[in-house]
Amino acid sequence: SSLVRVPSARLEATAAIVSMEEFTGPYRRPFARDFEAWSRAVTPARIAELRRDGFTVVDDFLGGGGADGADGADASSSSGNGDAWALALREEIEWLSAKDGVMRPNRTHFANPKGERFLFAKPGIVEADMHDESVAAVVPELRAFFEAAATKFADAFDPKTEDASVSERDGGGTKEDFTYSYALSRGHGARTVKVQRNDGTGGCFPTHYDNPGPPSKRALTCILYLNPHWRTGDGGELDLVPFCATPTRVAPRLGRLVAFLSDRVLHRVQPARATRHCLTVWVDGPDVNSPKECGLSLPPSAMGDVPGTARALRASASQRVISRWCYPDEYEASLRECMRDAEGGEQMVESHLAHVAKLRDNPPLRKLVDALREHRRDVEGKLTVVG
Repeated sequence: SSLVRVPSARLEATAAIVSMEEFTGPYRRPFARDFEAWSRAVTPARIAELRRDGFTVVDDFLGGGGADGADGADASSSSGNGDAWALALREEIEWLSAKDGVMRPNRTHFANPKGERFLFAKPGIVEADMHDESVAAVVPELRAFFEAAATKFADAFDPKTEDASVSERDGGGTKEDFTYSYALSRGHGARTVKVQRNDGTGGCFPTHYDNPGPPSKRALTCILYLNPHWRTGDGGELDLVPFCATPTRVAPRLGRLVAFLSDRVLHRVQPARATRHCLTVWVDGPDVNSPKECGLSLPPSAMGDVPGTARALRASASQRVISRWCYPDEYEASLRECMRDAEGGEQMVESHLAHVAKLRDNPPLRKLVDALREHRRDVEGKLTVVG
């Protein structure tokens, strides 16, 4: 099929400016904003987990949970307040989604082998960017969250003092001597917040990195889930795939936040079979996409120590250069599952297959990729599930 260029006007399109009154509720349950809860929830153990695994799961991020949105929860307790606050954010997203022209389809940036750039919409997923002043002006709780995110996420995940504690999930021991490094920026321009609604008709995201390369400065991705009563079978789980390591699948439960390194953790979202709401926060970093991280430079010993090469790539954003070759089936299957029969789906798959085929032109690199694929099979193990 022929590739259809998306007009440049569509590439630059922004949400239609719609005259709206501010959302005034009523919210289902009383709550109080508690931004200091974010740093309390991100314990030294969670930071150590992020530096060791490239991701971490923080339950009760808004200050306590456990009620899972139950109407009978005690809103005066930290548990009830966290759930009530999460539900208030969800209610504002639902209200926005009912307004014509405010929430727009999530779109995938796509470049074909010729370098031509396109934008294709994913089925079933709409979103709004909180940098859009016409949106932020009418949703008070989402606006307050957005404003606090300018500094509070960096304060929580990149504090001035650190504790080397390890996660209790591992019984007090480390899996291996391995550490990710990162630094986070603060300020209005150093974070992006998007609100998102999945209509539950199978919408999902293909395998990708949130920071594919320059000029992006994204360092940390944080996804806050706002889904009460999520059950196994509802779908919408997040799959995290550290390079040549065991993948983890995380359920999108109310009040749960998943944080991962934007440029070094491959991931995708499973098809949602129930309505799914979330906030996604990207925090920039000062050291992202340095020249050495944007190319692939391997020592002559790379083939002689494949496990060591895999560990080095896992810690480096340069893994992005060979990721499609090391995970070709995962990329293709997730693209087909995400785009289904939507415009651009076949072109995206064809482009992926053309990229994979280029490996034939580089026999030494193909030999290394084959060895890394074999190493993957040896070390990945069974999918870890955080339900």
